[in-house]
Amino acid sequence: MVDVTSPSSSAPRWVHRQTLPTLPKSIVGGHEPAPLSELLAGQLVPQSKAYEIVDQIGEGGMGKVYRAFDPRMDRYVALKVLKPEVPESFRRRFRREAVIAADFSHPNLTRVLDVGTVAETGLEWMTMEYLRGRDLGQVVDARRRIALPLLVNIFTQALDALEYIHLRRIVHCDIKPDNIFITRDPYNRRIVIVKLIDFGICRSLEPPIELQRELSGDPRYMSPEQTVLNGYLDERADLYALGLTLYEVLTGSHPFEAHLDAPATKLLQIQCDEDPPPPSELLEPGAFPPALMAALDDIVLRAIEKSPEARFATAVEMKKAVAALVDVT
Repeated sequence: MVDVTSPSSSAPRWVHRQTLPTLPKSIVGGHEPAPLSELLAGQLVPQSKAYEIVDQIGEGGMGKVYRAFDPRMDRYVALKVLKPEVPESFRRRFRREAVIAADFSHPNLTRVLDVGTVAETGLEWMTMEYLRGRDLGQVVDARRRIALPLLVNIFTQALDALEYIHLRRIVHCDIKPDNIFITRDPYNRRIVIVKLIDFGICRSLEPPIELQRELSGDPRYMSPEQTVLNGYLDERADLYALGLTLYEVLTGSHPFEAHLDAPATKLLQIQCDEDPPPPSELLEPGAFPPALMAALDDIVLRAIEKSPEARFATAVEMKKAVAALVDVT
């Protein structure tokens, strides 16, 4: 009698499973399958990928973004392509963004799915999940007032994303309404999902710290410490920019609206020297109950303090303050 409770040898179970493909397809027919090819450790597996371009959905200084169809996976993707004339420093940034974002695993961040180069032209590209919806910049431009519960939902999700990347010692460095994307759950359209996008100029705080050759960012949302080349920078720079974003969403106006047409150097100086009025001064009387308006003023003005030490210390701390707004009466 065979003891079925113990293996016939001391070999691990996966060794026995490996022998299964060599069994005949049919005991009756006795047809042997063709030998399986084996892959060895260290062996490279060549592959080719093709995407069908549907339309262009965006353009920035470094590249263009297209909606494309992946026939092999039967899905749409966002295909980001570098412009051919961009300098090598931008190309390094692009590759770094792909590597960093490919490692994300968070519901409020988009993952990079694939990267490559067009053989005929040398154009570099990456694909990300395709998002349906709009960014906060479009909401501001449309002059749409966001109800408080939704406002709190959007900004707590954005802060969840910041908490995730900050724990990994990454500073986004380009937080603004245009980079906070609002979409909905495909299976339950009542569920709003926020995605933090565009890590093209993010900075890693892990040593060795990469020295910058030029200032990078949007002068409308850069923190005072970002105006100094290779100055001290930490996660609180993102909280400053998010505070400016919250101000703009609340009031429909940028805190330094009167200076947005000024040269970039002037805007950067204003970020360092000028304090905007509290949001309540730009809103109609009665827009929010007094206690709620005071709480909103406190959050925004603390987030956009010139000194990082005076701001919220972490995304978690700012998220708690924002989430508490729903209980203010």
